[in-house]
Amino acid sequence: MNNSPISHVIEFDIVAKAQAGAMRSLRLAAVDAAAATRLAEREGLRVLSCVPHRSSFARAGRGSVGTGRTRLDIALFAHELASLLDAGLGIIDAIETLAEKERLAETRRVFEKIVQSLKEGRNFSGVMSERPDVFPQLLVASISASEQTGDMAAALRRYSANFETLRTIRSKAVGAAVYPLMLLGVGSLVVLFLLAVVVPKFSTLIESTRGEIPFASQVLIGLGRTIHAHPQLVAAAFIGAFLSLILAVRHASRAGWNLPVLQRLPIVGPLIRIFRHAQFYRTSGMLIEGGIPAVRAFDMCGSLLTPEDSRKLARAVASIREGAAIGPALQLAGLADPVALRMLMVAQRTGKLAEILARIAAFQEATLSRAIDVATRLFEPILMLCIGLIIGAIVVLMYLPIFDLASSIQ
Repeated sequence: MNNSPISHVIEFDIVAKAQAGAMRSLRLAAVDAAAATRLAEREGLRVLSCVPHRSSFARAGRGSVGTGRTRLDIALFAHELASLLDAGLGIIDAIETLAEKERLAETRRVFEKIVQSLKEGRNFSGVMSERPDVFPQLLVASISASEQTGDMAAALRRYSANFETLRTIRSKAVGAAVYPLMLLGVGSLVVLFLLAVVVPKFSTLIESTRGEIPFASQVLIGLGRTIHAHPQLVAAAFIGAFLSLILAVRHASRAGWNLPVLQRLPIVGPLIRIFRHAQFYRTSGMLIEGGIPAVRAFDMCGSLLTPEDSRKLARAVASIREGAAIGPALQLAGLADPVALRMLMVAQRTGKLAEILARIAAFQEATLSRAIDVATRLFEPILMLCIGLIIGAIVVLMYLPIFDLASSIQ
């Protein structure tokens, strides 16, 4: 139930078990997770997990507040709230303090509504679950488990540290892509300038020689004249391509870069998969450390994987419920490499599953970091070489008729 006037219907991905024992995955639209669970239970299903659609951890730290014009940094919120709780404040006093220091009116109203609900005797996780557009389901689950164990501050610190680790890796990946994109943009502008301005001016000089012009030079001159004759059309096409690129990046970002077209790319696809596996292991380890059972933690973290890996995880979780070991089940699903399998087998013997999952995530994050460095070192020189060859070809084709004329004079 959500009586907030700014609530809205969102989609939830649900994993449930039918009466016959078969596992089912479905998507339902509801105002909150509780309402989506009730809808699934009306169909005779036992809900195992219910997470907001497209709730990747990449977006989890930027929960929108209210109309979306303001943003709440969830990682900072978790860190500040943990610090206030460690200082001895109660949960109500701590959130009231955050509301008093908050400058954004929309965010302040969210905090004030939480305080009002807490004063009515409701638990913190239940209040947070009513705002899935603000508080990620993973944070809500961590808070819910900590309410039973009494270590809410520790759960908040784990969430904040976990998110900051993932944000560092994501920033590294984005930073590695900035320079090639800038190089591609500048190179495109230089090529466009040569074709639209320099080539038409040279064509007048070349044609005045009345010599035979090579075919390639004729094609270049024709292209340059066409661009020079229709500058508005060319500018509109260039701006349209630029805006399309921005929209594509925004769409990919909102989808958590979980797009099939990206995952099929030869270099980008494997890197995205490694990053998502690292997210899965680190986040599931955080949830297990907070007191959430392993099977439920894996279910909740399924949305962090690609759609194909998420389906494989559902089958692996079903096997684990039937008594299979975690390591072999994840390896059979293609979610555990030999290193992860060995470490999970150790966790099976020692019982330190949360710690082992964090170590697997750290291993995969180091692998991802090295792969990004190698890809950057390879891609940047190749891109510079391609741009240099294009510009060089344009210059050579412009001067080729002049070289031929000079040769004929000699």
